Amino acid sequence: MYEFLIAIQYIGIAGLFIESWLILKSWKDSLRAYLFFACVATLINNLGYLLELKAKSMDAYITALQLSYAGRIWICFALFLFVFELSSIKIPGILVNTLVFIHVGIYATILTLKRHNLYYSDIDFTMIGQFPVFIHKDGIVHNIFFLIQGILIVLGMTVLIISYTKEHKKVARKRLLMVIIAFVIECFFFILQIFNPSNLYDFTMIGSVLGTVFMFISIFRYNLLGTKDIARDFMVDRLSEGVIAIDNEGDIQYYNEPAGELFPRIDEDPATVIDSLKGAILHGSTISINDRIFTPEENDLLYKGESFGKLYVLIDATEHYDRLKQEKKMLRKELLTDPLTGFYNRKGMLHYSEKLYREILESHKTLFLCVADMNGLKYINDTFGHEQGDKAIAELAGIIRESLAEGDMAFRTGGDEFLIMGGREAPRDHIKDYEEKTKELIKRHNEENDLPYRIDMSYGPIVAELTGEEGELDKLINLSDSKMYEMKKRRDSYRR
Repeated sequence: MYEFLIAIQYIGIAGLFIESWLILKSWKDSLRAYLFFACVATLINNLGYLLELKAKSMDAYITALQLSYAGRIWICFALFLFVFELSSIKIPGILVNTLVFIHVGIYATILTLKRHNLYYSDIDFTMIGQFPVFIHKDGIVHNIFFLIQGILIVLGMTVLIISYTKEHKKVARKRLLMVIIAFVIECFFFILQIFNPSNLYDFTMIGSVLGTVFMFISIFRYNLLGTKDIARDFMVDRLSEGVIAIDNEGDIQYYNEPAGELFPRIDEDPATVIDSLKGAILHGSTISINDRIFTPEENDLLYKGESFGKLYVLIDATEHYDRLKQEKKMLRKELLTDPLTGFYNRKGMLHYSEKLYREILESHKTLFLCVADMNGLKYINDTFGHEQGDKAIAELAGIIRESLAEGDMAFRTGGDEFLIMGGREAPRDHIKDYEEKTKELIKRHNEENDLPYRIDMSYGPIVAELTGEEGELDKLINLSDSKMYEMKKRRDSYRR
């Protein structure tokens, strides 16, 4: 009989070691953490009890007992946490901390049981055959500990049964049933031990072995730990942008690390997060978070034909939208830019001239404006061809570009017509400065380039203190245009 019970202990220890290893291998959330806590506590309890069975003296037995209680003290507490987490019920932090404090205090009395009668009293030791027998009376702390264990067991069993009755999915119900059976078995042997007339063997050890068997069934047959999904979950946790899973009641059951980073308040205010996702999906819009753009998707969570809820996936579409924005910007620029000169075209002038006018007005600067018109373009086109005419326009554009002051903008408003705008601050003769600089640039260009025609233009530079009155810019452009035509009448020296 003794050897048989020793063998049961070894089997239980091996089973608990394997179960602990499986949980540790798939560790990724609180559920596994609590179950691992329970398994390690039970493993330590069984190891300590194995040493109790092999003890031959009072001191050896008490040492083994204290090791055993290092695990036993936490078993019901760990299972209590596991059951509530499995049932998605949040335990108040103050209750958890209080229970931890109480259990630590109880274990302290076990470590010092020789010095007082709080846990055991009237202790003695003897051997009955091969069995060591620890004789004692239960103290007040022992009774409190067993009362707390009883309360935790009743609460845990109640929560499991309620969860089982509310659960409609077949796989989830079977999974809960296996956990309930494991719980019932361990509770049965726990109660049996309370009324155990003999001190030869602790029946809770058999309960832990049988409970481990049903936990194995739940793990392997009904995927309690999701061992089949470890690789897939790794991909979801590390490589996806954001994943949130909700059950059929709309409660969040899972979210990966990226989702937690995107929604820091997902634990405090999960409803707002889900509502924002549903709203974006309903209206076909995107969600902007931390300068990134996400496209939310909703998928049904199905397993063997059963619906387990919804899976929301946040796809990072920032690069896609940045590319679209860039393409739109480039297209807009192409629509507003003259390809021959690189200046904004007439459409660009209509858009940017008003904008620049407002900036100069608001900064209280002086407006510099000049309408320019190329001299002799018709002659060049008729004599040398339109290709040379385009080349001449491009050459003139280069001269105009060199004449620009910092902040100026140039526009090609027609075939050979240009507009220059900019703000001026210093009280100088800006018209004279522009005329002298432009004359020098035209002269140098014609001297340095051996062309069969001269590059020349007429221009009408003006400066004005802006008032902001309606139509002011158009009036100033017309004024500059008139001044340009006066100059054109006086000049026709575009031939070599």
